[in-house]
Amino acid sequence: MLENLYIRNLAVVSELEIEFGPGLNTVTGETGAGKSLILGALQLLLGERASPSVIRQGESQCEISAGFRMDAAPAGLKTALAAFFDEHGVAADGEGGLLLRRVIAAAGTRNYINSSPVTLQLLKELGDLLIDIHGPNDHQSLLQPRCQLGLLDAFAVNGKKLDACAAAFSTLTEKRAALERLLGEHLSPQEEEFCRFQLVEIDKAKPEPGEDAEIGARHTIVAHRRTLLQACQQARQGLTEAGDAAAVETLRLALQQLREVAEIDPENGGPFRERLEQLVEQVEEISSDVERYADSLDLDETELARVEERLGVLQKLKRKYGPTLEDVLKTAESLREKLDGVEKRQERVAVLEAECAALETAHLAACRELRSSRETASGKLAKAITGKLQKLGFAQGVFEVRLADAAPGAHGMDAAEFCFAPNPGEKLLPLRQIASSGEMARVMLAVKTILSHADQVPMLVFDEVDANIGGRIAVMVADEMRAIAASHQVMCITHLPQIAAAGARHYRVSKGYADGRTWTQMELLDRAGREEEITRMLGAAGDSQAALAHAREMLKGAREE
Repeated sequence: MLENLYIRNLAVVSELEIEFGPGLNTVTGETGAGKSLILGALQLLLGERASPSVIRQGESQCEISAGFRMDAAPAGLKTALAAFFDEHGVAADGEGGLLLRRVIAAAGTRNYINSSPVTLQLLKELGDLLIDIHGPNDHQSLLQPRCQLGLLDAFAVNGKKLDACAAAFSTLTEKRAALERLLGEHLSPQEEEFCRFQLVEIDKAKPEPGEDAEIGARHTIVAHRRTLLQACQQARQGLTEAGDAAAVETLRLALQQLREVAEIDPENGGPFRERLEQLVEQVEEISSDVERYADSLDLDETELARVEERLGVLQKLKRKYGPTLEDVLKTAESLREKLDGVEKRQERVAVLEAECAALETAHLAACRELRSSRETASGKLAKAITGKLQKLGFAQGVFEVRLADAAPGAHGMDAAEFCFAPNPGEKLLPLRQIASSGEMARVMLAVKTILSHADQVPMLVFDEVDANIGGRIAVMVADEMRAIAASHQVMCITHLPQIAAAGARHYRVSKGYADGRTWTQMELLDRAGREEEITRMLGAAGDSQAALAHAREMLKGAREE
C-alpha cells in the first residue's frame, strides 16, 4: 500500500507531502489545478523518463519519493519482491517498508530503492510490481498479451497445470541442449581421418613419460664416449698405474713413515696412520670403479645412431603435439577419447533423440490440458467482463477473450488477446488498439473488478475513468470502484461527484498564487471540506442549499453502501 508521497520543486509544486489510506482514494479539483502533476509525479517515480524542464523554475533539482507498506501484500507479490531484491542486490527493509526516491537535476537523475542506488530500468521494473496506472499516457500491464494470458490462467486457477507445463518444458529444454551439444561434437570425415593419422603417429612412436630426458642424457654420454674413455685412462694412470709416480705409491711411502711415528708415539701417530690407510684404500677403490666405468663404455658406433634417431622422433612429436612430452601423451589421450566418442556418438544420439521425443509428448500433453482449461475459462471470463462493461455505460458492448496457437513453451502453446467492441456494429478489436482513454479506463475497471482476486499489483490509479459518462452510469462506476478497492488500494482522479463521494478518503488539488509565483497543493478533506467540494462539482453556487443537501445525501449514501 502507498502510505505517503513527497514532492519538492516539481513544476508548480513547491513542496507537498500527502498520506494515503487503504481502499478508494479519490482526487478532485478544478480543471488546470494540477491533478495531472500528482499523476505525473507517480509516473516519474515509476521509471518514466524525465527532462530538466520538470524542475520548478529557479531551482536546481526536484525530488519525488514514496513510502509503501508491504506487510499485507499478497504472498505472490512478497515472493516477487524478495526475488527482485536478491537478484539486483537491493537492500530490503526488514520491517515491511519500501521507499522509492528519485532526484532529477539538469545533469541527470539519481534513483534509489530503500538505501540502494539503482538504474531507471530497475526503478521501472519495481514500479510495475507496485502500481498500475490507467489513463492518458499510462503504462498498462493488462494491455500486454502475455499478461492477459496470465490473468486468464489466474481466473481458471491453472497454477498447478502451469507448474507441470513449465517443469516439462524445462526438462525438455535441457535434453535438447544436451543433444545439440552432442551433435555439435560431430567430426567430418576429413577431421576424423586426420585425428586417426595423428594418433597413429604418436602410438607408433610409443613415447614413455620422461623418456626424452633419459634419451637426452644417454645421447650426451654416447656422443662423448671417446673423451670419457681417455679421461678414465688418464685418471687410472695417475691414481694407480704410473709406477712409482702413481698417487697410490706416494701415499704408501707416506704411510710407511707414519707407521714409524705410530710405533714411537701411538697416541698421535696412530690416528694419522689409520686415516692414511683409509685414503690408500679409497684411491685403489676409485681406480677400480673408474676401470669398470670405462669398460661399460662399449665403443658400439651404431648406438649413437640409434640414440640420435630416437631423440629425433621424440623432438618431432614435441614440436607437433608438445611442447613437452607430457603434452604429447595428453594429446594422444584426447584424440583417443574423441575417436572413441565418434564410434559411440550415434548410439548416444539415438538415446537422446528418443528421450526428447518422449519429453515432447509429455510437454504437449501438459499444453493440451492448459488449452482445454483456458478454452473453458475464456468464455466465462468474457461473459463476466461483458456484464460489468454493460453496467459501466456500454449497454451493447461486447468483450471477448481470443485464443490462438503459439509456439509450445513454458506457458503452454496458446496466445491470448483481450478484444472489445464498445458499440453495436463495431468490429471487435484488441484492447491495445482502443483509442479512447475514457473507454480504456472503464474496460480496465471492469477487468480489474472481475480479476481482482488474481491481480498481485497492490495499487491501481485511474484517470479519466469518468470520461463521457454521468448520471446512473457514474453511480455504477463508483460502485465498481468500491468493489475493487475491497482488495486493492485505488486512487481515482475524477470530475464526477458520484465517484468522489464513494472514496474512503477524498483529496482536493488546488492552485494558488503568492509572491508572484504559482503553486499547487493537495489536501485531505474533512467532512465539511468534502461537502463543499462535491457541491462545487455539482456545478452549483457555493451558497446553494439544495446542492449542499444533495452533496450530503451522496456522502451519506456512499457511507451506507
